Amino acid sequence: MPFFPSLPDDAGIGQLFSIKPGHKEGFSKFSEAVMRDDSVFSIGERELIAAFTSALNSCDYCYGGHSAIAQQHGIEKAIFESVIDDIDLAPVADKLKPILRFVRKLTVEPHKMVQADADAVFDAGWDEEALADAIWICARFNMMNRLSLGHGLNADPAMFEARAKGMNYGKR
Repeated sequence: MPFFPSLPDDAGIGQLFSIKPGHKEGFSKFSEAVMRDDSVFSIGERELIAAFTSALNSCDYCYGGHSAIAQQHGIEKAIFESVIDDIDLAPVADKLKPILRFVRKLTVEPHKMVQADADAVFDAGWDEEALADAIWICARFNMMNRLSLGHGLNADPAMFEARAKGMNYGKR
């Protein structure tokens, strides 16, 4: 049950704008840009990064919704647990693993980021724009996780697929 009495029991992110309506337009544009503008990452890969970040933050609400979206875009369900448990053994492209390691460290130990973390991504063949995209996705979901957890949004597994279908950010 959400912490805010004005929110319904099944409140989603959209209902948070009833409390702060002035945030909706900017938030929507930001979300669209980060998750659906042109990127070297596919929608599935962006959603994988989002779900991975959310899992690291123990945000079941965002993890459930965005892992469902990632699955709708071709990411196999089994990948999620394996990437959370051990990136090196996860059945994802080797080239993606340095991105996921970077995102993990940025989420769990942001104060320990060093040039070598970025260099590992560049050495794997990614350019600055790709790393910037991964950082923006990671940052967005660290913010989203705090919004979800801070407002007490419920993680209802029965709703994940339905909410995932509704979270298309208006494009593609």
